[in-house]
Amino acid sequence: MIETTPEGYKILIGSDGSRTFMIDSDRLAESISYIRGRDIRIIGINSYSGYERSEIEFLSEIADFIEGITVLGDKFDTSVLNKLHKLKTLGFTDNGKSVIDLSNFPNLSTLACEYSPRLKSLDSCGELKHLTLTGYKDKIKNLTAMPLLSSLEELSLFKTNIDTLEGIGRFRLLKKVSLFRAGQLQQIDDVRALKNTLVSIEFDQCKKIVSYEPLGELENLLRLVLFRCHAIESLHFIKRLERLEFLSFVGTDVLDGNLSPAFGITYVGFNDKSHYSHSFKDFSARG
Repeated sequence: MIETTPEGYKILIGSDGSRTFMIDSDRLAESISYIRGRDIRIIGINSYSGYERSEIEFLSEIADFIEGITVLGDKFDTSVLNKLHKLKTLGFTDNGKSVIDLSNFPNLSTLACEYSPRLKSLDSCGELKHLTLTGYKDKIKNLTAMPLLSSLEELSLFKTNIDTLEGIGRFRLLKKVSLFRAGQLQQIDDVRALKNTLVSIEFDQCKKIVSYEPLGELENLLRLVLFRCHAIESLHFIKRLERLEFLSFVGTDVLDGNLSPAFGITYVGFNDKSHYSHSFKDFSARG
């Protein structure tokens, strides 16, 4: 959601309530003065939200101040980001040229970017809690080669080539895992190693998962999303998830058609199918 200030500046409101000041390139000096005067330390650069210049060198002027930044668009020379040593939150689009050395950001807690050879020193991010990577690929097609980030609590991977979750158990503090368009993912057995910590897991367009039974061992799971994934043999494993509050399998078929294991869950979302034992309305009525 976009909020407009009385002065005409745009503030992006995140789903978590975060507020990002969108830099207006037509009023660049005024924008810098505005954020300094109001102690606004998280900014965004996006051509759809008021930034039309082809460069972002002005960031050098506020390197002593900014703690969070999102840069969308591959036309910028993003190497200037390496000067922002106070960053706690960083998101950017890979331009195919600039090298970003994460060791420049000792306080980084949130990172969202593309995984490429130009992303350096991921293993230095000892304070990182939230990581979103697009295009994570590895020769052995699992997570064993991903740097061990001891503070990591949330991991999201987009367009990854992994075929198993081997190695995920090394991230002992993980609470949330999301995999989007992991088209080769087959085995998810290794989630068992996180049965005490995971509270949310989401699979989006993962069409080769062999079995969902390992999910039944995630004893503290609150949220489970299986969107347009490989068919589920049975929801029987759901019965073991005593704390589950949110279940969605929109676009994912339940082969045996028995949805009764999902009764008692606060929210259940799915597409009605003729072979299902219950309709979506049945669950809505109970809610």
